[in-house]
Amino acid sequence: MDCSEPTTHVKPAIEDQTLVARARSGDLEAFEELVRRYEKPLFGFLYRMSGDSNVAEELAQAALVRSWEKLGTFRGESSFKTWLFRIGANLLFNHRSRARPEVELSEFLPAGEHDQPEESYRQKRREELVQAALSRLPDDQRTALVLSVYERMSYREIGQAMGKSVRAVDSLLFRAKTNVRKLLTEARARGII
Repeated sequence: MDCSEPTTHVKPAIEDQTLVARARSGDLEAFEELVRRYEKPLFGFLYRMSGDSNVAEELAQAALVRSWEKLGTFRGESSFKTWLFRIGANLLFNHRSRARPEVELSEFLPAGEHDQPEESYRQKRREELVQAALSRLPDDQRTALVLSVYERMSYREIGQAMGKSVRAVDSLLFRAKTNVRKLLTEARARGII
């Protein structure tokens, strides 16, 4: 699984905890800064989980609104980011339980100017196969794997976001990776990935 956007860990000028405290006291600008920091990663997480950019956008917005409404209940036992991702994951699971739509897998960026058409096709196909494999995993395995691979969260952060122990996260990731390998075996045999 290719993680195309490396995460850089630059220490923000103002810590999340400070922004949360200010937002709790009614400072809308502090909350807007939290939104700027986490709306794109939250969207990316929800997109990888759902495979649908419209659903991801809708749920990311709902998660941000819910986090503003429930900010008073945030106890700070985890980072704001993991708390926000947990809200997003819960909204996604609720969305899925209401309706089981077909997952659209072909929504990708067009080839770059210097890309060869054949390589562009192969890359798109690899992305579709990985997304299809992810979509076939149980929700908890998919969540753990997406948070680990794409969001580069530690096992502890994943556990906080999912409400699970580090040992449970380790087990989920092992099973998820095993299942993805099995699902992609046929594609590897055909030389697609």
